[in-house]
Amino acid sequence: MNNEFMSPFAGRILAMLEFKEALGYSRSSYYKFLLNFDRYCRAHYPNESILTQEIVAGWSMARVSETAAGVSRRLIAIREFGKYLASTGDEAYIIPSGFIGGVKKFMPYIYTDAELTAFFKGADSLLPDKRSPLREFTASALFRLMYCCGLRPSEIRLIKRDEVDFKENLILISESKSYKDRVVAVDSDVMALCGKYDHIADCVFPDRTYFFQGPNNGPYAAIWIQHLFRKCWKSSGISFSRSQNPRVGDFRHNYATRTLMNWLDEGKALDAYLPYLSAYMGHSDFSQTAYYIHLIPDKLIKNNGIKWDSMNAIIPEVDD
Repeated sequence: MNNEFMSPFAGRILAMLEFKEALGYSRSSYYKFLLNFDRYCRAHYPNESILTQEIVAGWSMARVSETAAGVSRRLIAIREFGKYLASTGDEAYIIPSGFIGGVKKFMPYIYTDAELTAFFKGADSLLPDKRSPLREFTASALFRLMYCCGLRPSEIRLIKRDEVDFKENLILISESKSYKDRVVAVDSDVMALCGKYDHIADCVFPDRTYFFQGPNNGPYAAIWIQHLFRKCWKSSGISFSRSQNPRVGDFRHNYATRTLMNWLDEGKALDAYLPYLSAYMGHSDFSQTAYYIHLIPDKLIKNNGIKWDSMNAIIPEVDD
């Protein structure tokens, strides 16, 4: 048994995490909350094996400096745990859904053509940094690949060198959010840029494992990529207000919305093409891809390429 979980609920928490992973959910969606819950039970209810209302109420109390959204996420995790226990035949208190406040919806930033052009010029003009070998080459290749293929930040970090096929212009994504491998086709110009990067990186890190490999012989850390992202914007000369706050993951959202807009311009029916985009982006269900229709400009939403009678039933409230 994983010794991180040591309360009487430990085995069932691990079983729930495995169950959720089998359904395609990320372990991180519940892990940290249930680990905190496990520690709470060890401290306050070391001999209790039934998920009672008293236990749930005590753990659910808001903590100092905790936001309303933070409380909601914890309540969602413990509600899901209660539902899991009940589904396996265990007695368990389940928080009513009405007790959980809404979490503020995330709204990605959609870049203009001018902003994208400025960003990549900024990435191409980064100066070398002795503390970060290959930084000026990594920025140009990594962010173009992420934007042009709609990859998640976690996916691009973990691409291995032997998963890149320069002959066929294909990349295997083997460590995705839904734990399902997929192959993405890459534009030949972008792949050519990646080929130049690969040659340069090979001179600095011969026999490397990861395509974008850091000085510590492992993949770049997520925080390092976020830092590089901000460096590129600073180099571009463009600044954003606090309310806009672009993030690395917005490249994925921009890829999706621009693909949809291009299809509309070409007169294609989105309900027929969404499954293809869904498979390419690695969504477990193409209703997740339909979220991006919310981000299309109003003038295009009225386009005949969207059949709203069938589309409204599958568009979710939150994104992937």
